[in-house]
Amino acid sequence: MPDAMLQLAEDETIAVEFFHFTPPVRGIYFSEESLPPIIGLDNSLPHDTPLLRCILAEELGHHFTTVGYHIPREFYNYGDRLHISKVEYKAMRWAAEYLVPENDLLDVIGSGLYEPWELAEHFTITEEFATFRMRLFGIKEYDYATKDTALFHY
Repeated sequence: MPDAMLQLAEDETIAVEFFHFTPPVRGIYFSEESLPPIIGLDNSLPHDTPLLRCILAEELGHHFTTVGYHIPREFYNYGDRLHISKVEYKAMRWAAEYLVPENDLLDVIGSGLYEPWELAEHFTITEEFATFRMRLFGIKEYDYATKDTALFHY
């Protein structure tokens, strides 16, 4: 279990509970004014530590980056979908920066680890998450001949 994140949740008085979710849902953050916040995680996650870390961090990201009710509904309009996408992106960005801090990313890349699978293994995250973090930082490609990353800051 990701002890530091569980301690962060406890410090923020967020309950973390496991439930059976129907795919593709693997986690949810719920907060209502009259209740303490809760993060629900799928029962399958303890068997996949990298995925558990990514999902838990993203749900914590909702706590730190969003306010209000943003749970997708079965019937919603395009504006709602855009808003939910922005909310999800903010939470994902917070999670990526939390699990892979910029200085640590630079150190690891400087040591010669630059493939998403290598970063995923080093940081105990998923490859998709490693790719997302690299793109957040602005790494678009890697020059294998010179072992130099092409940085594009947007």
